[in-house]
Amino acid sequence: MTGATVAAFLIADLVGLRTPPPLIAALTALLVVQTTLASTLVTGIQRVLSVVAGVALAVLFVSVVGLTWWSLGALVAASIVVGQLLRLGPNLVEVPISAMLVLGVGYAGGAESVGTGRVVETLLGAAVGVLVNVVFPPPVQTKYAGQAVEKFAEEIGSLLDAAATALFAGPVSEEQAAWWLEDARRLNRHAPRVDIALAHAEESRRLNLRAIGTPAVGPGLREGVDALEHSSVSMRTLFRAIYDATRERTGVSETPDYADDVRRSAALLMVQMGRVVRAFGRLLRREIETTGEQEQRQVAETLDALRSARSEVQGLLLADSRSRHGLWELNSALLTTADRMLAELDTAAHSRLRARRDEPSARHRAMQAAGRLRATTRRRVDRNATDPATGAVNG
Repeated sequence: MTGATVAAFLIADLVGLRTPPPLIAALTALLVVQTTLASTLVTGIQRVLSVVAGVALAVLFVSVVGLTWWSLGALVAASIVVGQLLRLGPNLVEVPISAMLVLGVGYAGGAESVGTGRVVETLLGAAVGVLVNVVFPPPVQTKYAGQAVEKFAEEIGSLLDAAATALFAGPVSEEQAAWWLEDARRLNRHAPRVDIALAHAEESRRLNLRAIGTPAVGPGLREGVDALEHSSVSMRTLFRAIYDATRERTGVSETPDYADDVRRSAALLMVQMGRVVRAFGRLLRREIETTGEQEQRQVAETLDALRSARSEVQGLLLADSRSRHGLWELNSALLTTADRMLAELDTAAHSRLRARRDEPSARHRAMQAAGRLRATTRRRVDRNATDPATGAVNG
């Protein structure tokens, strides 16, 4: 941004825009340079359109009326309407700003020259801002998107591990259960942050030379984020059930031994769920860089462990007659959350998604190979038809 600002100022000075100093060109370059080339182009076009529209309106007003309170109001209102029609977005306010500046100068004289200079400086600044991103393309953000997804999975796993450790140690207090519930709600609010990181990664690849040869943010990564988000929503229901059971102490007075068994079963399932989520997060990040075969095996192993743990405690949580003594809601939430993770984070489903994603490229390679074969065959036939040595055969 600093380099673009200085470059725009120097270029404007070299072409003769010295009085007044070409700060408009420097300011435009500063505002146009964005983190991605695509957004730089959009911002530059919007910036130029807003200045041109504002100057044109101001020149029109200057030729008819001078600077009065009602002409100022009419100019601002017209500028806002024009900016909305042109869909200038955040640059809409530049239309009335440019119009007011030119109108103020026009009241004393020289509005056309000032307006022309402002348009030229804006064009120079926008061009410099775009060229800076072309010559020095910004980095592709795909790797950082993968890190954001893995961090989201790590946060989910950390909450599950913390709860499992406390439940293994003994009965938990109502305050502790309330903290877990609040942490689970906070995780749900982190999902949009990860979506923004994915969208930014996709935007950073558009028109970016650095994106050539680098992996794209495919549907597999977004599907994985959705699976993590669905799992975190199910976890919130689980921690709500734990909080309700802790607050009301349901089932403890009637069957204290059974309540301890449920507590240990919940801790066992949470440990396995935390391992699954962490392994799945590592898989999503590694798939951006490699095939992630080792991470796929780790996810499959943790899923098998979670499936075994669920089968082990299912009879205790559902079939045991003591489960009817107030812990039915908690037991159901435990098994439902485990089932949700087994369904959402299943490695086979994720692999099938990757296979479907790779099918178009495989078909494209096959079509290219077939095209090369047809071209080679056609050249051989043409060469034989024109070769003098084969004239007798051709005749």
